[in-house]
Amino acid sequence: MKKRSVIAIVAAIALSGATLVVATPAQATAIGASDFLKASGSVLKKSSGTGSTVNLRGTNLGGWLTQEDWMSPLGEFAVDRTGWTATASSGTASNAIDGSGTTRWTTGVPQSGSEWLQVDLGAPTLFNRLSIDDRNFAGDYPRSYSIAVSADGSTWTSVAAAPGADSVTTATFTAQVARYVKISQTGSSASWWSVGELNLFSDTVLNNSTITASSSAPGTTPGAAIDGNLATTWSTGAAQTTGQSFTLDLGHNVDVGKMLLDSGASAPNDYPRTWDVYGSTDNTNWTQEATGYGSNRIVTPDFQGSKTVRYLRVTQSGTAAQWWTIADLAVYAGSSIDRTGWNVTSSTGGPTTALTDSDVTTRWTTGTAQTPGQWIQVDFGAKLTYNNVTLDTEKNSTSAQDYPRGYTVQSSNDGTSWTTIATGTGTVKATTIGFTATSSRYLRINQTASSGNYWSVGDLSVSLNNDDFSLQESLNSRFGSSGAQSIIDAHQNSWITSADLDNIAAQGLNFIRVPIGWNTFLNLDGTWKANPWTKIDWIVSQAASRGLYVSLDLHTLPGGDCPWGSCGRVGPNPNGFWGNTTYQSWVEGIWKAMATRYKGNAAVAGYDLMNEPLVDYNENTNDVNQKSSYYNTLYNDVRAIDPDHAIFIEAFFDWTKIAAPTTYGWSNVIYELHPYDMGNAKDWTAQNQLVTNQLADAANKQSTVGVPILYGEYSLYYYDDVWARWMAGLNNLNVSWSNWDYKVRGTDADGFGYWGMYYNDPAPVPIINSDDSATFTQKLQKFTTSSFTKNTELDGVISKYAGGLGTFNPAVISTTGWTATASSTGPGGTTSGGIDGNSSTRWNSGQAQAGNEWYKIDMGSTHTIAEVNIQTPTNALWDYPRGLKLETSTDGTTWTTVTTTIGYAWKRTIEFTPTTARYIRLTQTGTAPQWWTIDEVSVYSSY
Repeated sequence: MKKRSVIAIVAAIALSGATLVVATPAQATAIGASDFLKASGSVLKKSSGTGSTVNLRGTNLGGWLTQEDWMSPLGEFAVDRTGWTATASSGTASNAIDGSGTTRWTTGVPQSGSEWLQVDLGAPTLFNRLSIDDRNFAGDYPRSYSIAVSADGSTWTSVAAAPGADSVTTATFTAQVARYVKISQTGSSASWWSVGELNLFSDTVLNNSTITASSSAPGTTPGAAIDGNLATTWSTGAAQTTGQSFTLDLGHNVDVGKMLLDSGASAPNDYPRTWDVYGSTDNTNWTQEATGYGSNRIVTPDFQGSKTVRYLRVTQSGTAAQWWTIADLAVYAGSSIDRTGWNVTSSTGGPTTALTDSDVTTRWTTGTAQTPGQWIQVDFGAKLTYNNVTLDTEKNSTSAQDYPRGYTVQSSNDGTSWTTIATGTGTVKATTIGFTATSSRYLRINQTASSGNYWSVGDLSVSLNNDDFSLQESLNSRFGSSGAQSIIDAHQNSWITSADLDNIAAQGLNFIRVPIGWNTFLNLDGTWKANPWTKIDWIVSQAASRGLYVSLDLHTLPGGDCPWGSCGRVGPNPNGFWGNTTYQSWVEGIWKAMATRYKGNAAVAGYDLMNEPLVDYNENTNDVNQKSSYYNTLYNDVRAIDPDHAIFIEAFFDWTKIAAPTTYGWSNVIYELHPYDMGNAKDWTAQNQLVTNQLADAANKQSTVGVPILYGEYSLYYYDDVWARWMAGLNNLNVSWSNWDYKVRGTDADGFGYWGMYYNDPAPVPIINSDDSATFTQKLQKFTTSSFTKNTELDGVISKYAGGLGTFNPAVISTTGWTATASSTGPGGTTSGGIDGNSSTRWNSGQAQAGNEWYKIDMGSTHTIAEVNIQTPTNALWDYPRGLKLETSTDGTTWTTVTTTIGYAWKRTIEFTPTTARYIRLTQTGTAPQWWTIDEVSVYSSY
């Protein structure tokens, strides 16, 4: 008899009507045949649509069966190390670049300040970050270091100097093109200095040659700060005083994420003591994006998310005897390598400048029919590491049909000897070409087929992408398919275990959305893997035993059905899926197999056919029709096999971007939405408005479209009250929900961390293109949930509404009779100003946040409290507390800590299990140049 899978047995038992005997937690009842869900009007009902109503309330298991680099720990790409050689002051230097974290280069003697490790990269190479991994050799980190680069191994330029850190030392500096890198240990310690692995990285930064600069200070020439030469500097020429500024014009609007300012080796103490960064699109209206203190020659303002700006202004808001000096700076932007300075040539056709002008409405074109032998060639000017080339065109124009009917991509280090790294056929509108990460100075794209159409390209970009496809491509190339699968298995076995499902069930949830990568089923060539069902079978059966329904979400598609890594492939719009009939047939095959396998399985809530399908950022009617038509193809494929399971149709970005169910006669479907407002993560008002709009929209669509609705992904950041209102509102409407995400490795200081029910695992991730298999696996095993921090605040809010509570009526406690005291009170503030209900009065600390300020409230008598809201005045938005400890007391002497968390933004609401208190103490635990200012503290007895 053939060995049957657990899920097949579960399904057979359910279909036979027999009792399902499995071990289940006390809080859950196993799912049986009578629990099979179907749509009935605008709700889901058990007993195949005839029983009681069920609202799905749960979470996503993102980053488990797919790779998303910001969330899951499957690794990052470094600069390719092919051809590198290492030397050192002593010891076996090659151990530092052998791919193994268990071997090491070591001094073998205590650190004295004279040790060094040097790498010859073989050719001038672009990089801006260096890491030293000594995690397997605790204590053997450099007590301080300096990093220098050289073109010839003789003349050196200092690019960084700072104290080291145990486990992993990371140094970030302005982009360098160099052949040699030297790390010198400049401190002293009884410990040895050891390096398990040394890697370089090339992050996406702008080439400063297109930027112009100006300053308010009468010092040296501002252009010296952006000329790429660390020996030339801009300086104020006077002591640092408040108001000195340095402004950049990037030339056009750019999505920027952070900056780096280096005062240089000749003036390491001339860093800005206190800095603020502002962004603008018009050089008139400015928005503050970051603030902080300088403590080293290198300052890195981080905007915590992408900001679209043309102008950036750095303002020095402190005082110091030293001048403020900038030797060089960097602006981090986008996901593609900056093309400034490239030398682009072609075999024929129009001007090549159109290939790199960031404007798809201008184009390079052959001007003649496609014939084999036409080519475009790029000299990067230095050796780059990359794994993707995109050829984009103007949408819905004649250029959209001028894609290459065949291509090869070649790389070279001398412009003479070429290696083929990719072959294929282009796709209409845009062609995205992925391949194993490689490094070269030269790139050539050859057109290899014939067509009556011209070959036209509106924009040519090159990237080092970290997505599901690129990961699998590199692992296969390095370790073979079986070795790659072993590494993927190591991750999957660590990331989600049965204990995680216990956690989810214990919250009272009844649903998990399971994002699945297409390459869980297929090899990259489209052939089926030998046994792709193991983890899916496991999650369905384990979830069923705990009373959890499962949505099977095909989260990534071959070629990518959206332009983000969350769809499996970073790329253009439309991405590679939409113009490739082969890819589309693969997906049809996946869904036919899925429907065959899970037909009749009551634990499966339904099939989520495509995640966030997007043909264009500004989809027109033709785009929506194309997407809807393909949905109909998949719908019919599934229905031919499985007539009973619900099918999820994603309305992305919104309801207007998908056909109504009546258009194609779809039945038993659930429409799914993913509302996010990432650009306004720090704005409570914007997040609250998002909820208001979506709840109104859902109520309207229930009556007009008449199908069940699932909000399958969302995050509302650090606003517990907005989360609560959202889930209560959805429950009240009988609308299903699943937050994004169960766990993320980011920290709570990052807005993308809070949306994890577990977060904050700082362990180093693998280096995809250099770590050996054993090191890869060892790193991945550091990401079991037990190594994460439980997000108790979010966990509590979700648990409150997991059972279906449909009301959100926070009861505010009157401030009558309240008094307040504080650690200090600054000019214009009073302690009563934070509790008087008057937005024109306030309390402030009167000093920069240092981590020991407190504000204490005596409510006059004991109350039941469940929510505290701390608000900063709208005209002082950056005066929010960087860290918060919330304590309560009944007598003002004995205190109980409710939570220790971050402040995050101008309004912070903390909800918790109701407790009895008379006194509330808020302690500011972070550091910032701004005062801590409170416009109002509101306290609620319930939420």
